[in-house]
Amino acid sequence: MIDNANFAVTWRGGTDAWECDQMGHMNVQFYGAKFDMAEAVLLARLGLPAGSPVRPLTEQIVFRKESRVGAALWIQSAVIGVDHPGDALRLRHVMHHSPSGAIAATVDTTVGHLPPEVLAAGEKVGVEPALTGAPDLAEPVGSHDGVTLARARDLGLIETGVSCLSPDDLHPSGMMTRKGLIGRLSEAVGHLIASEDTAAEFLRERHIGSAALDYKIRWAEPRALGDVVVLRSGASGTVGRTLRFFHWMLDEATGDPVASVEIVAVYFDMLARKAIPVPEEILKLFDGRLVNWPAA
Repeated sequence: MIDNANFAVTWRGGTDAWECDQMGHMNVQFYGAKFDMAEAVLLARLGLPAGSPVRPLTEQIVFRKESRVGAALWIQSAVIGVDHPGDALRLRHVMHHSPSGAIAATVDTTVGHLPPEVLAAGEKVGVEPALTGAPDLAEPVGSHDGVTLARARDLGLIETGVSCLSPDDLHPSGMMTRKGLIGRLSEAVGHLIASEDTAAEFLRERHIGSAALDYKIRWAEPRALGDVVVLRSGASGTVGRTLRFFHWMLDEATGDPVASVEIVAVYFDMLARKAIPVPEEILKLFDGRLVNWPAA
């Protein structure tokens, strides 16, 4: 736990059985749901009226320690930067295991379109990034240049999701919730690696599981209830024992981006709960199909 009065607890709860997936740990979408709640609490304490049209711009989620059924968890949140010209606050959320205090996951995010009074309140309670374990400078906001449905087709990106947006997927502002986005990403992975040799049953027989380590999310414009969104996905290669891949969420009607996400994932032995090299069956799927995005 970070001992600072302005790095306050914004959520307490736990991991329910129905939040855990076939990997034996809490699915990433429910980390997203809990961070959504923590962020709402922090912004409400800063005076943001409910339903205000705030917009996330970019964020990084790092998963540090898996959370299994019954885990007691809590989140601390802080303002770690203010951008007055951009009407934005830089926030850090840290999820801890209780009672050990071990870090389960962190989120570094920049939230824009905030009222001046909320920016002023955030400035008053700001915490130095180093005191929260965050980097001194935020990652630059990534560009969505070239992220379109037409470009996805040109690159041969695999269609991994089709759905329409429900009330549960959207904040009052029209921006997607983390849970709404990440839940779709979690389901998309099975389609990205779909083959007889990589079917879920085949991997489970070999006690092979997978876990996300890092998400980098670039958000685009707000959406409307009922919008049809599609996911197109690809892999960009391996680094050490990790697989790098990405998803573009796109508005089917306009072809414009909703969000784009870079992901670092690892495969692990489900009995030993330790990382293993990316299985050969997975590597073979991407022979000749790697896409250099984002471009180096």
